[in-house]
Amino acid sequence: MSGRFNVLLLGAGPINFGTTEGPWNHSKRLEQKLGSRLNVVGLVDLNVERANSVLTIKRADANVKHGYEHTKVFKSIKAAGQGLKGDDVPHLAILGFQANSRGSTLPKHDNELELLRYFPKVGLFIEKPISDVEDFKDVEEVGRRLKENGNVTSVGYMLRYLKAAQEIKKLIEENNLTVMHTQASYLFAYDFAAKDFYGYWSKSREPGPIVTQATHICDLTRYLTPPVLLDSIHTNTVEHTDPAGKLSILRFDEQNLVKPEDRIPRITSSTWRYENGATGSLLHAVCLHEGDYDCELMILADGWKFRLVDPYGTSPRLYVRKPGTTEEVRTIFTDDDCYLSEIEAIIDVIDGKSDRSVILSPYEDAIKTYEFTWAIRLAGEKAFAARGGLGGKK
Repeated sequence: MSGRFNVLLLGAGPINFGTTEGPWNHSKRLEQKLGSRLNVVGLVDLNVERANSVLTIKRADANVKHGYEHTKVFKSIKAAGQGLKGDDVPHLAILGFQANSRGSTLPKHDNELELLRYFPKVGLFIEKPISDVEDFKDVEEVGRRLKENGNVTSVGYMLRYLKAAQEIKKLIEENNLTVMHTQASYLFAYDFAAKDFYGYWSKSREPGPIVTQATHICDLTRYLTPPVLLDSIHTNTVEHTDPAGKLSILRFDEQNLVKPEDRIPRITSSTWRYENGATGSLLHAVCLHEGDYDCELMILADGWKFRLVDPYGTSPRLYVRKPGTTEEVRTIFTDDDCYLSEIEAIIDVIDGKSDRSVILSPYEDAIKTYEFTWAIRLAGEKAFAARGGLGGKK
């Protein structure tokens, strides 16, 4: 494909236009990848004022305004479907709405299928998590329809594209290593989520910190290991009812704004087995004060230790210890934008420059990560209920 590349953006919020939580900003990566080819044909958002505001900012930037000069604002996918015809039909749609808008066959929760009704061959870049529904069969049905229709899909598990992650994968494959154990940790600075993160603290608004936040490190674990045995997952949690779950600087009014049964665990500690007999673990903690998050992934194999530190950061660090030495060799990866890499991959496939293998997280694989994270959450809730739940501790 040559000439203008048509993009439809779903959401005028921080996922597509920048966020304080991290370097998410899909419009920026589209601009970097496509340059003068970028043609954002439509922006869908219920908040028309917000949509027009972000477009005004883009149009004021001489370097990128060409991509937004003819962007139309729509309040719904249906309106976009009716308003974008002929040369304005999008080649790619970026799904940046909340998870409760997608991954289902139910009306108003079926972004993917609604897009297919109006733009049958559109490529879909879908943010994580792919849904918020607990009905995995419904999510799998969406995946089946996308595959049957032949759409190019990619889910925003950007950590797979990290040079450090690719180095681990290469070393495991080149040395024919058998993974023995994995240990993932995601420690969150909860003061960071004190003001504008109401959904974060409520499991009925978002599906909890494992499904929405730890999902990235869980997905990267899956990418580098044998399949997880979901029925082996065992999870313990520290809840808000536990003495150990009291947060000292919580500025969010959880007491009055979130029902007790909706409150998130402070600690989630989970273990499992892999198909090859290896073991794995995850620690997610709402415990730090300053900063935003502290994240690591360790992988062990016979004679080998891999430790990936700060994968979200601007300079992820990989420590490798291998047979013949007691020292860890550290590699710092700079100038590595995994958010750009994932956007480049799906555009190159749509353009016909690459085959689909360059997309490291297609929808059908992301379903497995979704089911994995829900299995961790549900195992924790089952254990909490078994020890008395809300009635067991005051």
